[in-house]
Amino acid sequence: MNQPILLPPLSAAAHRARLLAAWSRSDQLFGLVPADQLTRRPISLRHPILFYIGHLPAFAWNQIARGALGLAPLDPELDQLFERGIDPADEAAAEALSVPSWPSLERVLAYRDLARQRLLELVDDVVARHDPQHPLLRGGRILHVAVEHELMHHETLLYMLQRQPELLRPPPGATVNSCRGHIRQSISRIDIPAGPATIGTAPSDVRFAWDNEVPCTVEDVEGFTIDRLPVTNLDLREFVKADGYGVPELWEGAAPDHPTNWVPGKRGTWKVRWLLGVAPMGEAALWPAQVSLAEARAYAKWTGGRLPTEAELHRAAYATPDGTLRQYPWGDDPPDADRCTADFVSWCPRAVGETPAGASAWGVEELVGNGWEWTDTVWQARPGFVADIPTYPGYSTDFFDDDHFVVFGGSWATAATLLRRSFRNWYQPRYPFVFSSFRTVRPTVEAPTAADPSGEPSPASDR
Repeated sequence: MNQPILLPPLSAAAHRARLLAAWSRSDQLFGLVPADQLTRRPISLRHPILFYIGHLPAFAWNQIARGALGLAPLDPELDQLFERGIDPADEAAAEALSVPSWPSLERVLAYRDLARQRLLELVDDVVARHDPQHPLLRGGRILHVAVEHELMHHETLLYMLQRQPELLRPPPGATVNSCRGHIRQSISRIDIPAGPATIGTAPSDVRFAWDNEVPCTVEDVEGFTIDRLPVTNLDLREFVKADGYGVPELWEGAAPDHPTNWVPGKRGTWKVRWLLGVAPMGEAALWPAQVSLAEARAYAKWTGGRLPTEAELHRAAYATPDGTLRQYPWGDDPPDADRCTADFVSWCPRAVGETPAGASAWGVEELVGNGWEWTDTVWQARPGFVADIPTYPGYSTDFFDDDHFVVFGGSWATAATLLRRSFRNWYQPRYPFVFSSFRTVRPTVEAPTAADPSGEPSPASDR
């Protein structure tokens, strides 16, 4: 774990710039919510919005100042209150973890501002203490922990807010990515031959990696056939029309009545949630279907397929026919809007298939961005795993419970730095709120699915 860093560490100025950029984005996103709505809990399985205003500076202070530098608490009560969030299995467990009252917004903001001021003053000290043998001070590692934690919570906040868009103040220029006029691409699948899938990274190859990204391991994968593009809302609507949510054989446990991200309209029509409202199905028909793992499994079973494993998606995304490995599906160039829908380029997904320049070497598209792809891989320790952030040992290990599953690739709200090949993410199987997507795999090429029996393109519509 203590191999030398081959990439040059960031300078103190670069670290400060990253912190300031992350904080600016946090303020922009929290600013979408009127002050009198901050005690709302858009998702009952999470704390109210106000908690996250305090959690982000508390986490950074506890990690950098207290954990890495051994300094005294900033505010003992708030340091502890905002130390960590919750991930309960159900609403009863969430209620047991709820806090009866929260500090005033004024107190939380004063705590945030003081923490930020002090943290900026400490950056030079952290960088100056670089120690190749120290798990927190090696290359300013603890500063990366704080920044990436903040970036992850931007996405968490956004998918929470999507549950109650009526609360929000729309930012200037924010519009829905309408699918009207787009032509639905015919369903097609691509054969991926048997071969290796490389998961993880060596710590010497990156400036920063979370504990679950290390070490680099190689897994042999049998040949499979994979959907070229993710399943869309239009595809999912065929499943709904066929009463797929009412077929017990397709489900493990109780099925929801309909996709959680959909809102019933008039005369049997549907609308789809996006961050700032609900869109008619005609506008959202070709967005990737945002569902839980349980729903994705049921749909895949209905079509005669299954969900991919983490290793299969890694092989489809980063492996090549000549045996080399790419940094991104499209190559080694950094992400941009032509190759993927990510890094806050918009306020909602784009139509599936709009980024063909992001195709992998095999021709599989949209493996990064637009929606975290569900896999059927249980979140667990991979060979050689070590929880090596002493101040945050539970980052990964708290969820090695056989009830969390790997998601792959990133969404439209995922920060660019988290799109790296080795980054890993996970959620509970019945958690439908994340900006997700999915596609199916099969052992061999088959006929078009029940979602599009003709295999012919059809326009997005409200029918």
